[in-house]
Amino acid sequence: MTLNELADTAELKHRIRRLVSVVRSIAVDMIAQGQNSTDSALHLAGRVGALGRAAVAPIAGGMDLELLLLDELVAQGVQPAPIVIDGPTVYLNAKSAELMSLAIHELVTNAIKFGALSQPQSRLRVLWWFTGPGNAQLHFEWVEEDVRIAADTRRNPGFGSQVVKRLIASELRGNGDMLFSNEGLLCTIEIPSSEALLQND
Repeated sequence: MTLNELADTAELKHRIRRLVSVVRSIAVDMIAQGQNSTDSALHLAGRVGALGRAAVAPIAGGMDLELLLLDELVAQGVQPAPIVIDGPTVYLNAKSAELMSLAIHELVTNAIKFGALSQPQSRLRVLWWFTGPGNAQLHFEWVEEDVRIAADTRRNPGFGSQVVKRLIASELRGNGDMLFSNEGLLCTIEIPSSEALLQND
């Protein structure tokens, strides 16, 4: 086995261990939330599916951020056409692709249930761009507008908030926030380019 093949095998083993760890974390979180078995099975299947779509990126290549977003929308039966999607071509490394896929999955799921993808008058914009000297930061923004939110809609932090606020910070040295207003949701994620992007050495 060549050195390159050994390196690829080691990277694959590392990715599998990380995926198993993330799935375990998801399962533990869902048990702690006390969801019923049917809801738990559906949510777990959706989240594992999101991870699977991110994991198809080859070891030596990255996952296109726009493709990751479009794959999730199509997987959940959403037509991307009415959604404003805009940003430069970005190739995420395996780790950031996995976490971003989870975040996007949660955002799409929430929007279908309660937000901009559940109401015809609502609008959704998904944008990303680079900020800072030398494009040091990748900034991702999910903006829902003109959403009529019922007064009794639960706003307790869920797994999506944990991905955006906790995992993005701890795993990618970034930061994220989810802000709910009377008109919809604003989610922002910032990740250092050194942590998020595929590095072509």
